Amino acid sequence: MDLENPAPIRRLPFMRNFEDAEAFFKKEHDPFYLAAFLIQCWLGGLVIRAAGQYAENKNPKDRSLQTGECWRSFVEFFNLKPEKPCQYPLSCLFRFSALDDSPGNSLRHALVPLTIEHRVTGDYFGPATALNADPQLKTKDSKLKTDDASRRTIIRWCDWLDAEIHLRTHRRWHEFPACFDPDPETRHLAALGNAQRHLSKLDDRAKACWLADFATAVEHFQNSPKWCALGKAMADDSDRQWQYPDVDTLAIALWPLVKAYNWTYRDLLTVIRPALKRGDAYPCGGEQEFAPYCANVLGLRKKAKGVSAKNGRPKGSEIAREWCPALAGGK
Repeated sequence: MDLENPAPIRRLPFMRNFEDAEAFFKKEHDPFYLAAFLIQCWLGGLVIRAAGQYAENKNPKDRSLQTGECWRSFVEFFNLKPEKPCQYPLSCLFRFSALDDSPGNSLRHALVPLTIEHRVTGDYFGPATALNADPQLKTKDSKLKTDDASRRTIIRWCDWLDAEIHLRTHRRWHEFPACFDPDPETRHLAALGNAQRHLSKLDDRAKACWLADFATAVEHFQNSPKWCALGKAMADDSDRQWQYPDVDTLAIALWPLVKAYNWTYRDLLTVIRPALKRGDAYPCGGEQEFAPYCANVLGLRKKAKGVSAKNGRPKGSEIAREWCPALAGGK
C-alpha cells in the first residue's frame, strides 16, 4: 500500500436511469449501485415536493414540513416493512454520503448533526460503525438489537434530512422566487434555467445531471408556451426580501432537537439567542411572539406540550452548541 500516494476515493457515477444503475451493478458486481439510484430518486423527489409546498401554498400555515415526509418516503422506496432488516439500507446511505460530496447532497449535510448527536448521546449509529463486523451479531438477540438501532438511525437521519431540505427550500424561496411557480412544469423549467446561470460552478456530476435534464426538457417542452420560463429564469436575478435569515436558519435547522427532546418554543429561543445579532428584537422578543412566528411564518408547529428547562439548557442543547459554536455565545 502506498501511504504517501493513497488511491483517490471513487466518486459516485452519474446514473440517468435504472438501466445505468444496472450496468454499473453488473460491471462492478455490486448491488449498491441499484440502491444508490433509488436514493438519488428519493432525494430528488423530496426536494421537488418541498418546493411544491412553498409554491402551491402561499400561506405558510398551509405548508406541512418536518412532519416525517423523508422517512415515509424512504419506507415506500425501499419497501421497509416492520420485519425487514435495515442494516443494508443504512450502509448504503452512509456509502452514498461518502461517495457524493457535491454541495447539493442534502443527505450528506444531514449526516453532520446526526454524527454529532451520535457522539454526544451514544445513541444511533455513526458513519464509522461496523454494522456487520461484531461477532456477537451471530446471536438472534444481538441481531434484533442491531436492526432496531439501524432503523432508529435511519429514522433520525430522516428527521435531520427533513430539516436540511426545509432550510434549503426556504432559502431558495427568498433567493430564487422564479423557481416557485404554482405550476409544477413551469417550476421545473425555471429551476433548470436558474441552474444554468451557475453551471460553471457545478462539479462534473452535477453538470452531467443538468445536461440530461435539459435534454429531456427540450424534448418535452420546446413547442410549449411554458418553455419561455427557462429563458426567463436564466436572466432573472430578482429575490424576495428576507427579513430574519439568522432566526429562520437556526429555528428550521434545530427543529429536529425540538421534536426529539420536546423543547418548548422558549427553549428553542433560549438556545438560538446567543447567535443572533438582535436577540431581543422581533420575532425574538419573547415566547409570546416567537411561537406564532415559528408556526405561522416558518410552518414549524409543535404537537406535544413541553416544560421549559429552568437552567436555559434543555436536553440536547449541547448537540446544537457543538454543531454551531456561535450558540455558545463565545463561552
